[in-house]
Amino acid sequence: MLNDFKLFKDLPADESERLAAYFKQCHFAKKQHIEFSGPPRDYIYLVRSGRVKVSYLSPEGREITVTILQPGDIYSMHSEASATVLEAAEIWYIGLEEFKKIVMQNPNLAVNLIRILGVILRDTNDALLNLAFKEVNSRLAKLLLKMALKTGVTTDRGVVFEPGLTHEEIANMISSTRQTVTSILNRFEKAGIIDVQKKRITVKNMEQLAEIIG
Repeated sequence: MLNDFKLFKDLPADESERLAAYFKQCHFAKKQHIEFSGPPRDYIYLVRSGRVKVSYLSPEGREITVTILQPGDIYSMHSEASATVLEAAEIWYIGLEEFKKIVMQNPNLAVNLIRILGVILRDTNDALLNLAFKEVNSRLAKLLLKMALKTGVTTDRGVVFEPGLTHEEIANMISSTRQTVTSILNRFEKAGIIDVQKKRITVKNMEQLAEIIG
Protein backbone atom coordinates (compact mmCIF):
# COMPACT_ATOMS: atom_id res chain seq x y z
CA MET A 1 0.00 0.00 0.00
CA LEU A 2 1.10 3.56 -0.68
CA ASN A 3 0.54 4.41 2.98
CA ASP A 4 3.87 2.70 3.69
CA PHE A 5 5.60 5.66 2.02
CA LYS A 6 6.10 8.94 3.86
CA LEU A 7 4.55 11.01 1.08
CA PHE A 8 1.27 9.07 1.11
CA LYS A 9 0.99 8.19 4.79
CA ASP A 10 -2.07 10.44 5.38
CA LEU A 11 -4.11 9.19 2.42
CA PRO A 12 -7.38 7.33 3.09
CA ALA A 13 -7.03 3.61 2.44
CA ASP A 14 -9.34 3.61 -0.59
CA GLU A 15 -7.50 6.50 -2.22
CA SER A 16 -4.15 4.89 -1.47
CA GLU A 17 -5.31 1.69 -3.15
CA ARG A 18 -6.58 3.58 -6.20
CA LEU A 19 -3.35 5.54 -6.69
CA ALA A 20 -1.18 2.45 -6.23
CA ALA A 21 -2.31 1.32 -9.68
CA TYR A 22 -0.28 4.18 -11.22
CA PHE A 23 2.99 2.76 -9.90
CA LYS A 24 5.19 -0.01 -11.24
CA GLN A 25 7.29 -2.23 -8.98
CA CYS A 26 10.79 -3.46 -9.59
CA HIS A 27 13.32 -5.47 -7.55
CA PHE A 28 17.03 -4.70 -7.50
CA ALA A 29 19.87 -6.81 -6.17
CA LYS A 30 22.66 -5.58 -3.90
CA LYS A 31 25.14 -3.28 -5.70
CA GLN A 32 22.81 -2.92 -8.68
CA HIS A 33 22.28 0.58 -10.10
CA ILE A 34 18.70 1.77 -10.23
CA GLU A 35 17.64 2.32 -13.82
CA PHE A 36 14.26 2.20 -15.54
CA SER A 37 13.26 1.81 -19.16
CA GLY A 38 12.21 4.96 -20.96
CA PRO A 39 13.63 8.49 -21.10
CA PRO A 40 16.33 9.13 -18.46
CA ARG A 41 15.49 11.41 -15.52
CA ASP A 42 11.77 11.01 -16.15
CA TYR A 43 10.83 9.06 -13.03
CA ILE A 44 10.00 9.52 -9.38
CA TYR A 45 10.78 6.47 -7.29
CA LEU A 46 10.02 5.27 -3.77
CA VAL A 47 11.90 2.75 -1.64
CA ARG A 48 9.55 0.03 -0.38
CA SER A 49 12.30 -2.10 1.17
CA GLY A 50 16.10 -2.17 1.29
CA ARG A 51 18.44 0.82 1.21
CA VAL A 52 19.75 2.92 -1.67
CA LYS A 53 22.90 5.03 -1.83
CA VAL A 54 22.68 8.30 -3.77
CA SER A 55 26.08 9.55 -4.87
CA TYR A 56 28.01 11.67 -7.34
CA LEU A 57 31.35 11.17 -9.04
CA SER A 58 33.79 14.06 -8.94
CA PRO A 59 35.73 15.01 -12.11
CA GLU A 60 38.65 13.07 -10.58
CA GLY A 61 36.49 9.95 -10.28
CA ARG A 62 35.99 10.17 -6.50
CA GLU A 63 32.61 9.03 -5.20
CA ILE A 64 30.74 11.40 -2.88
CA THR A 65 27.65 9.99 -1.15
CA VAL A 66 25.00 12.59 -0.31
CA THR A 67 22.34 10.42 1.30
CA ILE A 68 21.20 6.88 2.05
CA LEU A 69 17.54 6.27 1.21
CA GLN A 70 15.60 4.15 3.69
CA PRO A 71 12.25 2.33 3.30
CA GLY A 72 9.52 4.91 2.81
CA ASP A 73 11.80 7.51 1.19
CA ILE A 74 11.20 9.17 -2.16
CA TYR A 75 13.70 10.44 -4.73
CA SER A 76 13.88 11.61 -8.33
CA MET A 77 16.01 10.70 -11.33
CA HIS A 78 16.32 14.42 -12.15
CA SER A 79 19.99 14.90 -11.34
CA GLU A 80 23.42 13.60 -12.25
CA ALA A 81 23.42 11.44 -9.13
CA SER A 82 23.63 7.66 -9.37
CA ALA A 83 21.53 5.41 -7.15
CA THR A 84 23.09 2.14 -6.00
CA VAL A 85 21.33 -0.53 -3.96
CA LEU A 86 23.11 -1.35 -0.69
CA GLU A 87 20.86 -4.28 0.09
CA ALA A 88 18.19 -5.99 -2.00
CA ALA A 89 15.45 -3.45 -2.60
CA GLU A 90 11.89 -3.20 -3.85
CA ILE A 91 11.33 0.08 -5.70
CA TRP A 92 8.05 1.61 -6.78
CA TYR A 93 8.30 4.13 -9.60
CA ILE A 94 6.10 6.42 -11.66
CA GLY A 95 6.53 8.75 -14.62
CA LEU A 96 6.90 12.44 -13.82
CA GLU A 97 3.76 13.53 -15.69
CA GLU A 98 1.60 10.95 -13.94
CA PHE A 99 3.12 11.94 -10.61
CA LYS A 100 2.21 15.59 -11.26
CA LYS A 101 -1.40 14.59 -11.92
CA ILE A 102 -1.60 12.65 -8.66
CA VAL A 103 -0.24 15.61 -6.67
CA MET A 104 -2.63 18.03 -8.39
CA GLN A 105 -5.58 15.76 -7.53
CA ASN A 106 -4.53 15.54 -3.87
CA PRO A 107 -3.50 18.97 -2.49
CA ASN A 108 -2.45 17.42 0.84
CA LEU A 109 0.27 15.53 -0.99
CA ALA A 110 1.80 18.83 -2.07
CA VAL A 111 2.24 19.83 1.57
CA ASN A 112 3.93 16.52 2.40
CA LEU A 113 6.08 16.78 -0.72
CA ILE A 114 7.33 20.25 0.22
CA ARG A 115 8.29 18.98 3.66
CA ILE A 116 10.08 15.92 2.27
CA LEU A 117 11.92 17.97 -0.37
CA GLY A 118 13.00 20.34 2.39
CA VAL A 119 14.61 17.45 4.28
CA ILE A 120 16.34 16.23 1.09
CA LEU A 121 17.67 19.72 0.37
CA ARG A 122 18.89 20.12 3.95
CA ASP A 123 20.68 16.77 3.89
CA THR A 124 22.35 17.61 0.57
CA ASN A 125 23.41 21.05 1.80
CA ASP A 126 24.76 19.55 5.02
CA ALA A 127 26.80 17.04 3.03
CA LEU A 128 28.28 19.75 0.82
CA LEU A 129 29.02 22.11 3.73
CA ASN A 130 30.68 19.31 5.66
CA LEU A 131 32.94 18.50 2.73
CA ALA A 132 33.83 22.14 2.23
CA PHE A 133 34.43 23.34 5.78
CA LYS A 134 34.71 20.47 8.27
CA GLU A 135 37.74 18.37 9.12
CA VAL A 136 37.45 14.60 8.77
CA ASN A 137 37.10 14.05 12.55
CA SER A 138 34.20 16.50 12.61
CA ARG A 139 32.55 15.06 9.51
CA LEU A 140 32.64 11.52 10.89
CA ALA A 141 31.38 12.64 14.30
CA LYS A 142 28.46 14.46 12.68
CA LEU A 143 27.54 11.42 10.59
CA LEU A 144 27.61 9.14 13.64
CA LEU A 145 25.52 11.59 15.65
CA LYS A 146 22.99 11.88 12.83
CA MET A 147 22.66 8.09 12.56
CA ALA A 148 22.33 7.72 16.33
CA LEU A 149 19.57 10.33 16.51
CA LYS A 150 17.71 8.93 13.49
CA THR A 151 17.79 5.18 14.11
CA GLY A 152 19.45 4.68 17.49
CA VAL A 153 17.91 2.93 20.48
CA THR A 154 18.68 4.26 23.95
CA THR A 155 20.03 1.62 26.33
CA ASP A 156 21.82 1.69 29.68
CA ARG A 157 25.12 1.55 27.75
CA GLY A 158 24.31 4.41 25.38
CA VAL A 159 22.58 4.92 22.03
CA VAL A 160 22.91 1.79 19.88
CA PHE A 161 22.47 1.73 16.11
CA GLU A 162 23.51 -0.27 13.07
CA PRO A 163 25.10 1.88 10.35
CA GLY A 164 24.56 -0.82 7.74
CA LEU A 165 27.59 0.58 5.90
CA THR A 166 31.14 -0.60 5.36
CA HIS A 167 34.03 1.65 6.35
CA GLU A 168 34.53 2.27 2.63
CA GLU A 169 30.92 3.45 2.24
CA ILE A 170 31.21 5.67 5.31
CA ALA A 171 34.39 7.13 3.84
CA ASN A 172 32.52 7.98 0.64
CA MET A 173 29.93 9.85 2.67
CA ILE A 174 32.53 12.11 4.29
CA SER A 175 35.01 12.32 1.40
CA SER A 176 37.74 10.40 3.16
CA THR A 177 39.41 7.00 2.94
CA ARG A 178 38.60 3.65 4.49
CA GLN A 179 41.88 3.66 6.42
CA THR A 180 41.18 7.11 7.87
CA VAL A 181 37.65 6.15 8.93
CA THR A 182 38.92 3.01 10.66
CA SER A 183 41.63 5.01 12.42
CA ILE A 184 39.22 7.68 13.68
CA LEU A 185 36.67 5.12 14.85
CA ASN A 186 39.43 3.40 16.82
CA ARG A 187 40.43 6.75 18.28
CA PHE A 188 36.84 7.55 19.30
CA GLU A 189 36.57 4.11 20.88
CA LYS A 190 39.78 4.49 22.89
CA ALA A 191 38.49 7.87 24.13
CA GLY A 192 35.35 6.16 25.45
CA ILE A 193 33.02 8.04 23.11
CA ILE A 194 31.79 5.02 21.18
CA ASP A 195 31.91 1.25 21.31
CA VAL A 196 32.14 -0.70 18.05
CA GLN A 197 31.00 -4.33 17.99
CA LYS A 198 30.68 -6.02 14.59
CA LYS A 199 27.70 -4.35 12.87
CA ARG A 200 26.67 -2.20 15.84
CA ILE A 201 27.95 1.09 17.19
CA THR A 202 27.09 2.34 20.66
CA VAL A 203 27.49 6.06 21.29
CA LYS A 204 28.42 6.16 24.96
CA ASN A 205 28.77 9.94 25.15
CA MET A 206 26.52 11.95 22.81
CA GLU A 207 27.67 15.27 24.27
CA GLN A 208 31.33 14.54 23.66
CA LEU A 209 30.56 13.41 20.11
CA ALA A 210 28.69 16.68 19.51
CA GLU A 211 31.65 18.69 20.85
CA ILE A 212 33.92 17.19 18.17
CA ILE A 213 31.65 18.63 15.49
CA GLY A 214 32.40 22.12 16.73
